[in-house]
Amino acid sequence: MSSIIISATSGSSSGSSKQQKQNGERSKGGDDDNNIINNNACGPPSVVKICGVTSSEDCRIAIDAGASHVGMILWPKSKRSIDIARAKEIVEECKKEEASSGKKKRAITPVAVFVDEDGKTITKICEELGYNTHAQLHGDGARAALADIPNKIKAIWVCSADETGKIVTNMPGESEEELASRRREMLSGEKGWKAPIDWVNGPRKTVDYVLIDGINAGSGEKFEWENLKVPRGCSRKGWILAGGLTPENCSEAVMVLKPNGVDVASGVCDETGIVKSKEKCDAFVSNVRAAAAK
Repeated sequence: MSSIIISATSGSSSGSSKQQKQNGERSKGGDDDNNIINNNACGPPSVVKICGVTSSEDCRIAIDAGASHVGMILWPKSKRSIDIARAKEIVEECKKEEASSGKKKRAITPVAVFVDEDGKTITKICEELGYNTHAQLHGDGARAALADIPNKIKAIWVCSADETGKIVTNMPGESEEELASRRREMLSGEKGWKAPIDWVNGPRKTVDYVLIDGINAGSGEKFEWENLKVPRGCSRKGWILAGGLTPENCSEAVMVLKPNGVDVASGVCDETGIVKSKEKCDAFVSNVRAAAAK
């Protein structure tokens, strides 16, 4: 599951400050950061995520290389899948980094990757893992569970792009049919007149990032980046591009797409395709930072 988190400045226009304020007020996050919509972030990548981590040793390699996020695949059909016990060990390794960094705390964010789990299961696992574990919704079942995941759990919505770079998965939010149905329900009954006031209430639709991966996630296959159209207004912090990143091509991706974060999985594995290579992880992060500085 590899990705690049892209700044919306590469293809989106900023909304009015009034609209941004309204959108921020409608976000249901629990902390100050959760009440800010920032789809126009710019600057060097602030997120470097190494995904498909299967052990605390590989987690340490990712952290030492400079990663800010580590991804753990909990879907049993993945070759990089791990169980909850192993995921807890990885989360503990993330905690150690913050505890040992003294006054300048460096928090490493664990990300649990789900494919077909329901909202109750996703919530339970993230709460059990703790330490601000994010939920990455990578399949139809997991995406459908968004409305049932509490806002205190930060979410990454994953959609797919075909080999030409065309996005073939819906963005987070309700369909036109769902919107019409909910409005009819709100307008009915004795208190229907209050609908305009209560219109913003309803199931959760807010995600922190939208991640765009290739159709064959985790395969290392690259699609046509230059044809990708940046989705607008569908996440609070930006969007994510995934697929085929390596230490060799990540510089091009950063310079062409102007990301505010990058994520890699197979591109930094050794010959097993599972275990992380220290040399590749180090090179990947170094090349991303160098490209961002240009």
